[in-house]
Amino acid sequence: MKKTILLFGLTLAMSLTACSDDDTSTNQPAGNNKVLLLKVDLLTNTFEGGKELSFEEADTFTITPEYVSPADFGSIKLKYEETGETIFDGTIHWNGLGEMSYPAALDAPSSFAVMDNEIAMPASSDIVHVEYGDGETGFPFLTIDHEAIWESISHLQLVEDYRARNPNAKVNIFLYAPSVGIGDPADWDWFVILKN
Repeated sequence: MKKTILLFGLTLAMSLTACSDDDTSTNQPAGNNKVLLLKVDLLTNTFEGGKELSFEEADTFTITPEYVSPADFGSIKLKYEETGETIFDGTIHWNGLGEMSYPAALDAPSSFAVMDNEIAMPASSDIVHVEYGDGETGFPFLTIDHEAIWESISHLQLVEDYRARNPNAKVNIFLYAPSVGIGDPADWDWFVILKN
């Protein structure tokens, strides 16, 4: 009798573990809801890499910043509001240099397929600055050259794919300045965020 109960208990535990694994796999992002994060150098407008992120399905796309002003150390996190998931996370240091922690790494520019032609720049009404801190970008003294930023990514195949799949989507631009105070703008980057 003890062997039967033990065998029954072992079988039940194995079947619960198998169900648990199945449940976990169905909760993973399906891969159809994607966001493209592209890094462009602030001073040279050079494309420096990017990352394609997958999320749970959502009907809309809203970026919500979570900003901690750097008294000494601060941070900026961008959340995909509808899913609660992180798009970007980085530290900011006063008189120092913070770093991006999410995504952990970006794909190199050479890993992005390029085209011979360029994609036309969206209308200015379709370009949105991710607002945080004091002012529109957190750095109201900056002049933003939308054309130069767009030109650096307009030849990427993924940019064309995203714009073709979702032509009415806003193009989000976010400034990441990991060094402030006597920070060096050479450390600063634009991130262009596209939704498919």
